[in-house]
Amino acid sequence: MSAVEGVLLGLYFTTGAIVGSFANVCIHRLPRGLSVVRPGSSCPSCGAPIAFFDNVPVVSWLLLRGRCRRCGASIPVRYVLVELLVAFLFLGAGFLYGPTFVAASAAFLAAASVILAATDLEARTLPDEVTLGTLVLGLVLAALRDRAAAVSDQGLVRFFAGSHLFEAVAGALAGALFLEGVRRVYKRLRGQEGMGEGDVKMLAMAGAFTGPAGVFLTLFFASLAGTVVAGGATLLRALHWSLEARRARASSSAALAVAARAGLLVADDGRVLSASARFREIPGAAADGMRLTADVPTAGRLLAFVRLAGTRVRRGEPAAHGRLALDDGADFFRVLAARAEATPAGLLVLLARVDVPFGVFLACGALVAFVAGRSAWDAIAGGLPWVPRLLP
Repeated sequence: MSAVEGVLLGLYFTTGAIVGSFANVCIHRLPRGLSVVRPGSSCPSCGAPIAFFDNVPVVSWLLLRGRCRRCGASIPVRYVLVELLVAFLFLGAGFLYGPTFVAASAAFLAAASVILAATDLEARTLPDEVTLGTLVLGLVLAALRDRAAAVSDQGLVRFFAGSHLFEAVAGALAGALFLEGVRRVYKRLRGQEGMGEGDVKMLAMAGAFTGPAGVFLTLFFASLAGTVVAGGATLLRALHWSLEARRARASSSAALAVAARAGLLVADDGRVLSASARFREIPGAAADGMRLTADVPTAGRLLAFVRLAGTRVRRGEPAAHGRLALDDGADFFRVLAARAEATPAGLLVLLARVDVPFGVFLACGALVAFVAGRSAWDAIAGGLPWVPRLLP
């Protein structure tokens, strides 16, 4: 590697870290309907403005040891992880494609995918500012690629056969029309929404970068990612829960500690003895020392599981497992896997979130389709007379 190439890769990484810092702003503010421009960055705990020297991506978080300089509150590790992830994605784009419009397309698609995966996972929303804004950016970059190749100087037939802009527009339309059709058919057959409009816009966004063939490759890779993630998560959760249950059965103090980080501990009279943040975020969740109640639908579903698990324990039956769909009818929705175990201090209920939304897998599918779609499509349809050119 030459010195010039090393400098360029360093610039890609640095630019990615800066974009990752902005991505954190988008992830936090867009689901809340806040501006991503004003006010400036501030501590999520005390609200104090963050000085420019404390806002250097990755470096500031490490130097401050993940805490606010003003109040000392912990700053979630998610912030530095997002900055690093986007930085490495930009670095990968530069390494694979060099200083080209293709690298720019890969980098911006990657940044948008990270933002959308995070907002969908945390708030179950795919902001239009990101999906539609990035779609337009994809069309602009495709047009610039045409300009660089002087495609517009060719005849009309050759233009449609070789234009990146044509492929980008066709890809956006294919993504929107296909998934919107699936969404409407599902709603007609089942009488309920199977996916939101945000997923439709997100696939249209992916199509603007990968073309019509890339739309279906995105869906294929998204489904594959869902299968891998779901299977892997199930296996890891089972192993983790087995270890936590073994620790909790050792003593009352151990059971309290396990509940504080992985679920909740319920006494024989129904009082909550200890609970984790996963339980605390449920609307209507009982405080320590209070009894579980069914005052709100979300807490009521969990109470029903606890009562059933308690009955199984008294009968000497094996641990109870369940999947709880908790919905308060407003802004809160979670699907939690639950496992109940008898401990010396009471009934331990281990909780884990399992409702990974489709946008997370679409993000993975779009990136894989962009990077590996060309090879995959050539292997599938290499003999066809017309092969989309937008796939790198």
